[in-house]
Formats: sequence, structure tokens, C-alpha cells
Amino acid sequence: MKRSNFTIYEEFRLIDKAVLDSVIRPFSAVRQAPYLNLDEYKDELDLIEEPKEVFISSAYHKGLWWYDETKKNLISMLKGEKSGAIFLDYSLSLLWKIKTPALIKREKSKMDEITALEEYDNIPWGESTKAYLKLSMFERARKIEKSFYPQRDGFYKEKRNPYAIEKQIDEIRLLSCDIASRGGKANDLSIFTCMRLIPEKNGYRREVCYMESYSGKDTMFQALRIKQLWEDFEVNVVVLDVANIGVNVYEQLGMTTYDGSRNKEYPAMTSMQHNSLENAKYEELLEHTRSLNALPVIYPISADAKLNSLMAVEMRDKLQKRMIDLLVKDTDAETYLLKNNKEFADNKTESDVKAWFLQSHVQVNLLVNECINLEMSDTAAMNGLIRLEPSTSTGRKDRYSSVSMANYYASLLDKDLLQETDGSDDAEYMMSLLHGF
Repeated sequence: MKRSNFTIYEEFRLIDKAVLDSVIRPFSAVRQAPYLNLDEYKDELDLIEEPKEVFISSAYHKGLWWYDETKKNLISMLKGEKSGAIFLDYSLSLLWKIKTPALIKREKSKMDEITALEEYDNIPWGESTKAYLKLSMFERARKIEKSFYPQRDGFYKEKRNPYAIEKQIDEIRLLSCDIASRGGKANDLSIFTCMRLIPEKNGYRREVCYMESYSGKDTMFQALRIKQLWEDFEVNVVVLDVANIGVNVYEQLGMTTYDGSRNKEYPAMTSMQHNSLENAKYEELLEHTRSLNALPVIYPISADAKLNSLMAVEMRDKLQKRMIDLLVKDTDAETYLLKNNKEFADNKTESDVKAWFLQSHVQVNLLVNECINLEMSDTAAMNGLIRLEPSTSTGRKDRYSSVSMANYYASLLDKDLLQETDGSDDAEYMMSLLHGF
């Protein structure tokens, strides 16, 4: 907005840099002060006021253009040039009694750690200097405003999920499950990811439209939740981590499951056959399936170093090719929901309703923060493989694992969709990607 010879950019981090430089900045102009038209001042060039820019924003990710712009302004100020910078955090609101410590604590508790650092502590967050997956890859992928939602507890509709998203022609739906057993450990969350595969000319477009996490839940709970999501999301394939405790969840899935909260039964599930799976592993999993009439809808993953490397390469490849779309940030989702979702708008002051509608967007915030802080292991690289590990001892990669497993399975389907006829098997096809990143 224009204020005299000031141009004020509110939340300037959200402005496209190209638009700022090519459209907005060219409108800067010298203030036409009337006294400069008087004879005694018209030749006094030092009285002409230079146009000024004022940028106002909360802190944000370091990987975007606003951070470099802020640093340039700060350096200019330190050199004594006509620039200035002010950085304010939540302590000022406490000083002037605008907020109380208890209120700050409550507000921060509803945010993920990174958002709280940026919005309250005024600390920008950046990707690891050795990050394999870059922030820019994820920022351009965050396009989906409308999240999928499973049925809400206590409001089950037997005929149809009221929050369902209609399937497109030939669309495939995946539920990818990274399994954990105990709570409290740094890397011990079970993550369930809903992904839509939309067929396009270059392969399937992956849409991560829902994600949820659990800590410390037993295998019976996790199997039941998988089947609930399988029904609500109209899932075609469950991509399941069967390593360690995951095989116990697989066993639970292999039995008919009664759901007391919905008063219904779900059928048993078992492993599908696929040419990317070793026959011995397939036979082993069949031995863990109790039901004789189980649905072959599970694609099992028990990742070794080679497969982990392939999944990392595939994740980066599809992000670079812009074939993965993610949910928008929770702040953007809230604006969308207020305009398009009557239930949300009517209950916008109800914290539990608000949290339920926004939680999958927050999960994707956490996914991005996890991914940009994964570094390549030097030891694995020496063997020609890629191994990603968190850059800090408290870092996670559960969400990354869940999404990368779904993306890996989608890449196997890409080959069928594109009708490749080079005669290579799936493992060779995937290995060839190692030389293209």
C-alpha cells in the first residue's frame, strides 16, 4: 500500500519476488512536496526525499528470498547507510502486558515446534546445509487447499463419509503406514499417509491429501485404524512397513476386525503379489495371514540399504519433476476453510473442531521440516548408496518414511501406466534412477 513516499509491504515474505521486482518496485516515486515548487527550493536537490520501502513480516524459512533481502538490509544498516531493521519477539508483548505467559504457552502448545520458533521467537528456520531434499522443492509443491478427512469419532455415517473426495477415473488411492510401537523415543511415531494417484501423460501425480500420527499405540489399535482409513478413503493399496513391529500389525490385518465404535466388521487383508517382491518374502507373509479369504491389498516393504537408497532417489526425483503435491500450510488452509467449509466457519471458536480440520496441514508442515533436515550419510555414499539421517539427535524421519514408501510404490505403477517395454525388471528400472539425480 502507498503512504506518502513510503511503500509498505505487509507479510512481504508471501509476495512473489519476480512480482515485487518487476511490478511493485517500479511504482516507487518521489513525494511531490508542494514547497519544492517554490523558487527558493526548486533547485535544492538535497531536499528531494528518496522513496522508502517498509517490510513487515513474521520470521519464516531461510531458504526463501525474504531472508536474503532481510540480511542485505541489515548489512546496509550496519554500514551506516540509510536502512534500518527492528526484530521483535513475544517478550515485548509480555513487557507491555498485551499477553500473559500462560496465554503464550497455550498458543505455542497448539503449534508445531518450527512454527512456534518463527511466529513467537522470531527465529527463522533453515534447511540443513547438507540437505538432500531442498525447501524450494516442497514450497512449490504445497498446492492442495482441500484436505481429505476421515470420519469423525462419534459422528460415523454408515453409508458414506461426509468428508469424502470423489475418485477420478482410473485414480488409485494409497494408504502408506510407517509403523512404530512405543512412545517417547525420538524416532518412534506411527505415520499414516493418504495419497491420491492421478494418471497423467508423464506418470501418476501424487497428492498427499491427509496424514496423521500416533505414539505408543499397540498393534491392534493400529490395524483397526488402518482399516478405518481404508474404508473412509476408499483405499486400493495399503503400503505397509513390515519390518520389526510392522509384521505384528500385518498379522492383525490378516484377521477379520470388529470395530466397536462403528459397530461393524472389516475383512482380513493380506499381501498382494508383485514382480518387485521376492517370492520367498511373499510366501513368508502368507504364513502370517490367518484368514483364508483375505483381500490381497497390502504392498509390504521391509527396506534394506539398497531399497532405502532407491526410495530417497525417487522422492527427490518426483519432487524435482513437480509430480508430488502437498497440502498448503495450516494458516492458508484456515482462510480456505472459513470461505468454503460451513462446519468449520460455524465452529471457528471451538478449539477441538479447529484442530481437527487443520491437523493434517500441520502434519505436512512437520513433514517438510523433517525432510529438509535429512542429510546424506558419508558412509553410505562411499558404497554408492544414499542413506538419509536427521541432522540433529532429536530429529525425526517418520513422516518422510511414510511418504517415500507411497511414492516408491507409485513409481512402480508409473512403469505400467507409461507402458514401458524395455524388458527391464522393476529393480533395474529403479536402480537406473541412481545415475540421474
